[in-house]
Amino acid sequence: MSADQRPHAVRFGLLADLCLKLGERQQCTSMLVHPSRGEAVLWVPERAWPRKWLGVAAVDHRGRWLYAFGDQWSITGDVAEAAARVAWAVRAR
Repeated sequence: MSADQRPHAVRFGLLADLCLKLGERQQCTSMLVHPSRGEAVLWVPERAWPRKWLGVAAVDHRGRWLYAFGDQWSITGDVAEAAARVAWAVRAR
């Protein structure tokens, strides 16, 4: 993160990248929500019924950005890997 980037902007950008990759590579629907107050979150619907949503957050953990979802995490440096893991998580439930 450069000095001119705010954590909120970094978080939103990381989640937008993951949202795009989920659709392109995994054919997985997702919804990026950016509330007027609070932090952005990416919601991914599970395939099982009744439909539940898996929340994905981008978090700064000791100076390193991670995607956190369910009881898992993935580094943000490899968006394709993170998208595959998120897609697996919603299909496996």
